[in-house]
Amino acid sequence: MKRFVLYLGFFVLVVSQLQAQYFDFKSGILARKPFYDYTSFNGSDFGAVRQFQNGFELGYVRNFSNNISLIIPVGAGIRRDSLAEELKLPFINLGAQGQFHLLKNKWVSPYLTGGVNVILPKGADLAVQIPLGIGFNFMFHPQAYLQWQSDYRFSIANWPSHLQHQLGFVYMLGNKKMSSPKIEMSKTDSDGDGIPDELDLCPSIAGLAKFSGCPDTDEDGVPDYKDKCPEQSGILEFMGCPDSDKDGIPDPEDECPTVAGPKNNNGCPPSDKDGDGVPDKDDHCPDKAGLASLFGCPDSDGDGVSDKDDRCPNVPGKKEKGGCPDAAQSKDADNDGIEDEQDECPFTAGLIQFKGCPDTDGDGIQDKHDQCPTSPGPKSNNGCPVIEKADREVLDFAMRAVQFDLGKSTLKQESFKILDKIAIILKKYDAYNLAIGGHTDNTGSAKFNLDLSERRAKVCYEYLISKGVSQSRLSYAGYGATQPVADNKTENGRFLNRRTEFNLIPR
Repeated sequence: MKRFVLYLGFFVLVVSQLQAQYFDFKSGILARKPFYDYTSFNGSDFGAVRQFQNGFELGYVRNFSNNISLIIPVGAGIRRDSLAEELKLPFINLGAQGQFHLLKNKWVSPYLTGGVNVILPKGADLAVQIPLGIGFNFMFHPQAYLQWQSDYRFSIANWPSHLQHQLGFVYMLGNKKMSSPKIEMSKTDSDGDGIPDELDLCPSIAGLAKFSGCPDTDEDGVPDYKDKCPEQSGILEFMGCPDSDKDGIPDPEDECPTVAGPKNNNGCPPSDKDGDGVPDKDDHCPDKAGLASLFGCPDSDGDGVSDKDDRCPNVPGKKEKGGCPDAAQSKDADNDGIEDEQDECPFTAGLIQFKGCPDTDGDGIQDKHDQCPTSPGPKSNNGCPVIEKADREVLDFAMRAVQFDLGKSTLKQESFKILDKIAIILKKYDAYNLAIGGHTDNTGSAKFNLDLSERRAKVCYEYLISKGVSQSRLSYAGYGATQPVADNKTENGRFLNRRTEFNLIPR
């Protein structure tokens, strides 16, 4: 403590001797220690210091007039996934940051900073961030000072947004000394924007005359103090926030900001489980792909009558005949002992208790109401074989257990074991097909996410075929970030949204 007081006294003495002089150093070098905070705005306690990750940066400093400096840092670090400790991603970063000094040549000088940062992760796609923040320079010599900076790094592509703190040392080169600058008597303009403080609504931040001295950072015509999204160009209707997918819901309130969807579904497109283009809420046959004209139900014989309403689903007929053709001369065309007039399936031999309709698998459910007509199953499961609890758990577990390399569609080694179990399950339940769906979080562009999710689903599809599963029993699709199961604003939510689903569908 005594040593600290001694150093502090020496520091105050030196600074007091320098205040009357003016030094102008143009170039310098920088060394600083970054602390990466991926947790504070991503689902964990704010400022959880023990979870900070670190790296190292070197940089070039250039001073300009009007209290502006340029910093060009180059650094390196390792990003660790808080939910998967084994994920360690080394990276190199290069950036350019501007600094606007509110007080120049003072022993404590606060400044605002902003710029761009490019990240080159090992084995992953290039990432881009926009840092915006505040910092302080603590001068203990005209050529040397300590620096503390905190900024928020908005992700543009392929990297999570996060807080970043930096402790550094700056040394200015040269020894140029100038006499004290002349001070002209004029009206006070603290932020130097040409608008006197007495007329400036934002006297400490440089702004525009049309907004009475207040800034418009994103240049969208909405001043920052009225702008809910001051760093993103938006529209006045949404108080300066953008609506990327043009669905009438501003991005901060839109759970799927890059894909249009209704407000009652939080801006996301409605669910379509069977992929036939008819939303489940409007689909009369949500588990079987069908036609929009028949409310999502299939029409096997193409006669314009949906299978669920067709008395003869495999024989083209007339709508007024219930989907059956004109009766043959015989009064019992299918020879099942039930005359055609009373036979609901006159061209397919059936049973009396089902009014002439068949029950192929003999499970007590007639074929037209049986989702698995060739494999017996209980009515509670729509006539399909019951999937054992252990097998359902395997399919649920696979949604998280199937893993890929970061930003790629390459299966990790640990994924093969669970995919082998899925192949065994498919061979066990011959009455079912398997639909594979790939999903991502909303990090990155919608186009990239859609393509990545489809490629990942296809890799699983091809692996199961290599294990002897018939191609005719498999289908795959990529949905990108359009069907989230959790909030993409948190790290845990994004982890849950990165998944591959395996759904058994009756054949």
